[in-house]
Amino acid sequence: MRNDDTVRIDPGPSDYPPPDKAARLQIIRGEDIGSEFEVKPGNNIIGRQKDCHIRINDKSISRRHAQIVCKPDEAPDQRYVIYDLQSTNGTKVNNHVVERSELRDGDRVQFGTVVCKFMEIDFLERSYLAELKKLIEYDKQTDLLQIKPFYQRLEKSLSDAENTGRPLSVLMMDLDGLKQINDAHGHLVGTHVIVSIARLINIEMSPFGVTAIYGGDEFIGYLPNTDKPTALEKAERVRSLVDKFQSSEKKIAEPVTISIGVAEFPSDALEMMPLVANADKALYVAKAAGKNCVVPYDSSMSEAAKK
Repeated sequence: MRNDDTVRIDPGPSDYPPPDKAARLQIIRGEDIGSEFEVKPGNNIIGRQKDCHIRINDKSISRRHAQIVCKPDEAPDQRYVIYDLQSTNGTKVNNHVVERSELRDGDRVQFGTVVCKFMEIDFLERSYLAELKKLIEYDKQTDLLQIKPFYQRLEKSLSDAENTGRPLSVLMMDLDGLKQINDAHGHLVGTHVIVSIARLINIEMSPFGVTAIYGGDEFIGYLPNTDKPTALEKAERVRSLVDKFQSSEKKIAEPVTISIGVAEFPSDALEMMPLVANADKALYVAKAAGKNCVVPYDSSMSEAAKK
């Protein structure tokens, strides 16, 4: 076949369902650029308060900043209406300050300093945006989340945990022995080991846990609806899997293991970053204790860190 030959395809039924448009708000300027929110039928409160339907955690946005009302049975030009809720910094639609305004596909909506695009998109466009989001949010080598989208998910999960009164546990993980592999075989082999172990961790943490790449050979994960004893069992399974790991690179003789620190919401911390910091303190203790072990956080670790 010549390069300029065209392959004839069967013009049968479309691979995609007919357009059934759904509304979205996507941040196009702001700290969480690219984040996307569904606008559902009924009232959609927008603000930085934890119980808002569309939560945008930016200091220029009021706790309850605005509201989009969706009435699916209305005419298209009246289906979506936005109201400012007497916010401190106001709401703009296409650069005009508004108290009330109809929204149409493509409108730019500004809350404080955060600018969003209002979209009505069909199945094909949703698939495209989902794939684009995956390319942005996930590490291309390990297929784990990048740290920023991980924190966004953790923050939302902590809000859910607070509202339901359920626990959540964070795991900080660091590979032991990778430097020796890099020194002996080079960084390409070391990267192969990291990628292979990342897949092991991701499989063990799935389907309910969320895992991200934290640094070169460091990982972080969280387990919703999971108390510390259960999280320690999960962490021990991860440690055991890594301890038994055999690289497909047969020339590697150096052992690789993993150290893990575990902290629980709400008993160890009530906010996200202190919770992560406490899991990291437990990891530090695990490394100091000889590595290849799992250590739960306790308050004495914070006292020791102050000294």
